[in-house]
Amino acid sequence: MDYKDLANVIFPDVKDYSYYEEKYKKRDLKEGAIVTRFAPSPTGFVHIGGLYQSIIASKIAKQTEGVFFLRIEDTDQKREIENGVTEIINALKDFNIKPGEGMTDENNFIGNYGPYKQSQRKEIYQSYAKKLIEKGLAYPCFCKAEDLEEMRQKQEQAKVRTGYYGVWSKCRLIPVNEAIERIKNKEEFILRFKSRRESRKEN
Repeated sequence: MDYKDLANVIFPDVKDYSYYEEKYKKRDLKEGAIVTRFAPSPTGFVHIGGLYQSIIASKIAKQTEGVFFLRIEDTDQKREIENGVTEIINALKDFNIKPGEGMTDENNFIGNYGPYKQSQRKEIYQSYAKKLIEKGLAYPCFCKAEDLEEMRQKQEQAKVRTGYYGVWSKCRLIPVNEAIERIKNKEEFILRFKSRRESRKEN
């Protein structure tokens, strides 16, 4: 078994990334045009920092004849408030900020590069994650929270940088066959990314 088999076990029904590259073609913009975005969470009022960011992003896009779009970062759905997207849109309107693409209310959007809700873009991201797994640049990590906490404590005692890297990334070297078996046995995992340097060392 190889990385492609591993990718197919993790993402068996995901479209190939080429589908999305065909669907989302390069924008037809003049040279130097800049695409900007504002990506707030629908978890409360738009704060002053968010307004500042959206004003700057909108101005840069307008000055360069680019595009400013509104994408909603709604992955933290436990904190999401009712009509949170509408609140964001109305706040932008109050300051005369009008995105050229993105959400127009709770469920609708304008633009050819949607969906513009992060939670609805999962299949796109999975497609590219699958590509990285196939290339050996991403892998499943089966470490539990207590494993990571134990590792962090050891790093602090050793006075080294904390994090999941190098000799500390123990799941990085799990053989493909073992990883596939553990996934089939319903072990929980997350995906981690390898640096190209780590990948070259393994090869």
